[in-house]
Amino acid sequence: MKQQNPDYREQIAHGDSLLPVSYYCCHIPGKFRTVPLHWHEEVEFTYIEAGSAQYTIDFETFPAETGDLLLLSPQALHGVQQRQGETMTSHTLVFHLNFLGCLIPDICTVKYLNPILSGKCHLIPVVKPGHPGYEEMKGWFLEACQVFHEKGEAYELRTRACLTELLAAAYLNGCVETTERNTSSLYAEEKLKELLTYIQAHYSDPISIRELAEVCHFSETYLMRFFRRYTGVTCVEFINHYRLSRAAAALEETNLPIMNVALENGFRNVSYFDRLFQKQFGRTPGAYRKESRQSP
Repeated sequence: MKQQNPDYREQIAHGDSLLPVSYYCCHIPGKFRTVPLHWHEEVEFTYIEAGSAQYTIDFETFPAETGDLLLLSPQALHGVQQRQGETMTSHTLVFHLNFLGCLIPDICTVKYLNPILSGKCHLIPVVKPGHPGYEEMKGWFLEACQVFHEKGEAYELRTRACLTELLAAAYLNGCVETTERNTSSLYAEEKLKELLTYIQAHYSDPISIRELAEVCHFSETYLMRFFRRYTGVTCVEFINHYRLSRAAAALEETNLPIMNVALENGFRNVSYFDRLFQKQFGRTPGAYRKESRQSP
């Protein structure tokens, strides 16, 4: 089974043990302009309703545009960033394959679910309009979102049925492929995981390019080139994105003064923190806190 570093695993719980499904409607820029690289054990399906954003999925960076369906396999390393001057509205369902019966050792589990869960097969990350099966998969996805969001009678069964049909359509239309990974990509993934883990562990402290280079035994020049190639952003940009995401969570979840939030999340200059926060979230830290507590 493909293994990602546990220190960079997303900490949000998607549903619960009985119903491991969550629905999200995302607006960029809304409360945020970027989602830092992360991974989780669940499958993630997303439909881009309007606009576009820059996605990074397992080292490939590309624009996701209106109408695209994104199919993310378990443990896929992924993140989202606003494209300059662009907005995006998307709908996402995150669910564990256990919801489709992966714990039951039958032919469906052995033939279709386990290969994806174990990493032997993977979902192709982007299905664009015109791709074989696109309209069918889009239809099942939107119906699943509506059913799950409205939570009417027997919505759990209906949601499972929609997602099962969607996955079947993915298999029937060439959207599930055997995973083949060369030595070079495995090496790059391992080095990137080391870097992300180090940043996650030390984001509240000053982090230099020299430190990061030493983590991977790279030169500073190669480190900066490597990081940009596989994440789509510079080291400094990524560290700031990560710190800001943690600061945003602290603003929502605690009553710490804004100065303390900045200091505890790696910003020694509060004015610099305010400037970066407004650039990423489109509002001041104080306005973000107030708005987040007024929103459901």
